[in-house]
Amino acid sequence: MKFQLTTLVCVLAFTGCADHAARERLGIVDSTVLKSGMGASQDEAAGAPSPQWVSAYASIRRSLGALASLQQRLDQLPRDRREYFHAKAQCWLNAAQQARADRDLWGFVEEALGQAAVITIGLQNSASLSAANPALRTVSTVRPDLWDIVNAIKADPAVARCPHAQAPLACAEVELMHAGHDAWRRNFSASESRLPHIKDSLRASAETALHCEQAASARVSFSRQAAAPAS
Repeated sequence: MKFQLTTLVCVLAFTGCADHAARERLGIVDSTVLKSGMGASQDEAAGAPSPQWVSAYASIRRSLGALASLQQRLDQLPRDRREYFHAKAQCWLNAAQQARADRDLWGFVEEALGQAAVITIGLQNSASLSAANPALRTVSTVRPDLWDIVNAIKADPAVARCPHAQAPLACAEVELMHAGHDAWRRNFSASESRLPHIKDSLRASAETALHCEQAASARVSFSRQAAAPAS
């Protein structure tokens, strides 16, 4: 009978029960995210904006045209050899646009636009860019196992030689960060709902890199055969 009552409680408050289960599956290690209610911390360590954060990002909120301006600048840049960074900037812009449409006022819009701006300006100036994902105030780490997969794919030399494998990888990273933001604001179900698409993107990246390597090996083999003297 106790099991039936528990089931009934979950049916009557389905979102709450599902969200708690989602939280458990996300593998969150940030203790501040796991606390809610009266005992939840409200300090800077828990994600309260610092003066430095406000100084860096407040102007982005006031600039309503920042997203459109960055999109225009990014569209004018060639993709060619820097596909990873071009795709990552675009996916940060997409994340900012989605968060803004969802009326997310927690600061993720500003951070996403800030990341898009750093990459876009770097591409414009032909600057050296880092593929590392920065720590953001409004993002907590979710699914460390998927981050391990991300890092394994990034470390594979085949990906560096295959531009078409880089776009899905870059966007999977951004979406995993977006899922981390959902978790940071305690919307665990929304965070988990992003995971299937993230997994699909990572699989697409790995499979595309593999196909690139197989095609390259086939070309090398064909060239050697063509160059071999006739017996």
